[in-house]
Amino acid sequence: MLSKISTFPLAAFLLAVSGCADRSMQDLESFVANAHKDRKPRIEPLPRLRPNPTFTYTAAELVDPFSQENLIQRRPSRKEGPAPDPTRRKEPLEQFPLDALSMVGTLSNDEASWAIIRAPDGTVHRAGEDNYLGQNYGKITDVKETQVEIKELVPDVDGGWMERKSTLAIVTK
Repeated sequence: MLSKISTFPLAAFLLAVSGCADRSMQDLESFVANAHKDRKPRIEPLPRLRPNPTFTYTAAELVDPFSQENLIQRRPSRKEGPAPDPTRRKEPLEQFPLDALSMVGTLSNDEASWAIIRAPDGTVHRAGEDNYLGQNYGKITDVKETQVEIKELVPDVDGGWMERKSTLAIVTK
């Protein structure tokens, strides 16, 4: 037996579903067709282009600032100060940039300490004081437990060389 209370939700559901039965969208289509029928879109005119003024270069008789002769004359090579040794044999860690190398540990005994350096190609090297690494003629000056201190030679603006101190810290993962 169905009571009045249980038939009410069923009747409400059937009434709601019957409202969805008409799938005709004729009223919507006529609204879309007629909504903006009388309006014309407003298009702003393109801006007027003014021609750029012409410029004639009149300094042809002046010195070209980019000529090789001018560059060589402005940069005399300095003879004094630090300079890399061109006859020194390169060490394996000098083929990599300094920021590509990573210090992974240290070894030490009573006489010396060495840093364990991992290269980007995965090889591991032992390097101590007076060993070279990096592409700027970097020479290890001190090996500490957590970092390596390096003295690099970099070109300066006068065509000479200047010293720059760098460090390579241990990598903890």
